[in-house]
Amino acid sequence: MRHWIIAILSVFAAGWALQLVGDQSPEPFRRRHPMREVIAAGEWEKPAVIRGRREVAVSRSARSRLLIPVSRGDSYRIRIFYLLEGEAPATLRISGRPAGSLEPGPGWQRAVFSAPGVRAGEKQEISFELKKGSRLLLRRIDYRNYVFRLGSALLVKPGGGSRRRIDEAALAIILALLIAAAAAGALVRWREANLAVTLAGKLRPAGWLGLAAVAFQWGSGMALHVHPVLAGAVFFGAVGATAFPAGAAGWRYLASRLAVAAVGLLAALAMAEGALILWDPPISRPRVKSYMRYSPEFAWLNRPGAEGWHVDIRYHIRINRHGHRGPDHEIEKPGGTFRILGLGDSFGFGWGVEDGETYLRVLEKKLRVAGHPAEVINAGVPAWHSAQSLRYLLGPGARFKPDLVIAEFFVDDVNDLTIKSYLKGPLATRLKEEEATVRREKKSWKPRLYHVWFNYRKIRKASKDHLRRNPYPDFAAERKVLPRDFEKDPARIAGLEKIVSRWAAAGKKLGVPIVMFFMPAGGQLRQPAYLGNFRQLRRISRAAGFPFLDIVTMFENHPDPRKLYLLPRDGHMSPSGHALVGEALAKLILKEGLFKKGLSKKKRP
Repeated sequence: MRHWIIAILSVFAAGWALQLVGDQSPEPFRRRHPMREVIAAGEWEKPAVIRGRREVAVSRSARSRLLIPVSRGDSYRIRIFYLLEGEAPATLRISGRPAGSLEPGPGWQRAVFSAPGVRAGEKQEISFELKKGSRLLLRRIDYRNYVFRLGSALLVKPGGGSRRRIDEAALAIILALLIAAAAAGALVRWREANLAVTLAGKLRPAGWLGLAAVAFQWGSGMALHVHPVLAGAVFFGAVGATAFPAGAAGWRYLASRLAVAAVGLLAALAMAEGALILWDPPISRPRVKSYMRYSPEFAWLNRPGAEGWHVDIRYHIRINRHGHRGPDHEIEKPGGTFRILGLGDSFGFGWGVEDGETYLRVLEKKLRVAGHPAEVINAGVPAWHSAQSLRYLLGPGARFKPDLVIAEFFVDDVNDLTIKSYLKGPLATRLKEEEATVRREKKSWKPRLYHVWFNYRKIRKASKDHLRRNPYPDFAAERKVLPRDFEKDPARIAGLEKIVSRWAAAGKKLGVPIVMFFMPAGGQLRQPAYLGNFRQLRRISRAAGFPFLDIVTMFENHPDPRKLYLLPRDGHMSPSGHALVGEALAKLILKEGLFKKGLSKKKRP
């Protein structure tokens, strides 16, 4: 009779645990809001770059609050990244209840707290009470509805989290299958022992497992959320484990099987790592981190030696030792080589495409195929203005002794701005603050499999963010932020004339021809009111004697201009757009005889 009671209690414990920890949809959820979205008005300074970190909010008073919008009713694990200046800890409250404290220190710290459940659509209030003389800096706060997770099948949540219970029918089916599996095993071995003894022995592991789950739920302060399928599989596994031989022989058998499985797994991982190294798919490459640096002369430059995969946009970046994108080259020009220096912003840099697909690399290939020994240097820097490109040409760019310069202008490059204004801008300020952090970073090797896992997660997140947040997914949306009626403003036209005259003086000083062209944003195409800057740059450049390539007309005559851009993912040019521009540049250079002029110049004593 005792064994029958043990069998019944084991089934009861398993059912109790299933009912207590089972969750029909234990979906993980995590979110991070920019500090500007969660700080209470009037209680914090405007978020800015501080101590090498972006979006840092600084407390203004002894009691400062955060109001975090919660889109899903649940309990959360909140992580706060902070720096507390002063000598006394700061008290933290969540939804009005004491939750812990923040400790002062010289550097950035992280603290983790559990937050009680809130209803969807409400705001979670977090308040900080500071002692006199203290100042709190917050750079990041994120929250998630789990402490640990196994995919979307098992979550360990802070207590009080939402749960979709297993319905009675599903519970009954799982328990019935569990009893049937144990009974089948008992009947197979019923001759070896009493049926009740055998059945109790097979169900006892499931009972102990159920009691362990109940004890964890009651005693840990956290909560298990397990999908019914996984929970049922675990309980069936507990029953199936009794099929191993009893005693030491059983353990030896289990250990030998686990060892074989472990060796097989390691061998498979090693083979996968080797295959990724040989195959070298982009997703297995390390991501590029800091590929731009602060410059007191140019505001910012490409970071020499930076290399890696830009995960969000999905292209590979390689910056050589001179700060140029692409393969390395010498400062001294090889004999008999026609050297071209390409200047511009992210379009010239080739944002979003591989190095071999940029228009400057296409130009180099076309000239070489035509039998001309050309070398093209890509000195484009993302977000550069034409004033920065011009200063580079007259400074570091001149030492490369180019025979031809290609200057790409974008929408903002036609405005007469100074480098001083960019030195005080947010990008230069952030990069200047980040320099100390970048210097402290240590390079560490990680396997290709890690990069696959990391990059896959980043790609998924980036894809969702682009679909959810990209404000310019098409030409019409992009047009909303583009300037128009450039030709109606005489001051802007006069400023553009000054810009072109400076470029003309630079070309004359260096004795090098300069090819100019205007790179249109997709929203400008076939919109005359938005193309005044292009028309004026074309007119002024040609009047000054510059060879000018009309990219706008070429793009507008394309059967489907949308294919020339990376929209909706990004507004930069696609490989097709780069190929079109590179081919057109090669034709212009050969048609204008610029290659011959460069060769004749080199023959002079």
